[in-house]
Amino acid sequence: MEWLKLFISPLIDLVKLIAKKVKKPDPAIVLKRREELRKDFENNLPVENEYGVRGEAIIRDINRMDTYPDIENKKGISPWFKVEVKGLYHKGVEFFINFPEYIKKDEEGHWQFTDDDDQDEKVLAYPVGRIPYDLIQYVDWDGDEFYNFPHIFCRFKEFKGQPYESIPFYARHNERSHYLYEIPEFRPWDKKSGFWFFKKKKNGK
Repeated sequence: MEWLKLFISPLIDLVKLIAKKVKKPDPAIVLKRREELRKDFENNLPVENEYGVRGEAIIRDINRMDTYPDIENKKGISPWFKVEVKGLYHKGVEFFINFPEYIKKDEEGHWQFTDDDDQDEKVLAYPVGRIPYDLIQYVDWDGDEFYNFPHIFCRFKEFKGQPYESIPFYARHNERSHYLYEIPEFRPWDKKSGFWFFKKKKNGK
């Protein structure tokens, strides 16, 4: 029977390890950590500028942190990249993650991407990545000799190994205002397969 114990014992240890990993953390501990991070960001982020930006940051994958500052030419999202901070939302931090895109409504009233030279009424929409506090592991507010602004270390475990839980689009209230509002029912980059930033526009252009 000794051989049976030698076989079963590792299986028991494996089951315990898996159970430990899938066990949900204490909600009180999660809430406390979220509040600590929220206060940390509120106290350290600069006041937004005239464009609605609260400074720059480097987003880094904590599991690939030693690849920085090298550039990886591999498939998938980079282990680190620069963003502009938009501000906080109820679950985490929002970042401007790419250049704005023009969008317009089609005949059925649905938003779609369009070209810059489109003469129809259109809106300039800003893609914003939302990173929840639960995926933020550490913040180095001082940065380093390469980028002397905050480095935000995250777990890239959301869709397709990204740190975002969602990517809404925002637009300006008017041309002179820096106030941004979320465009309702327009989430074309959420949970896209492959490279979401190489999107295909709905109108085929």
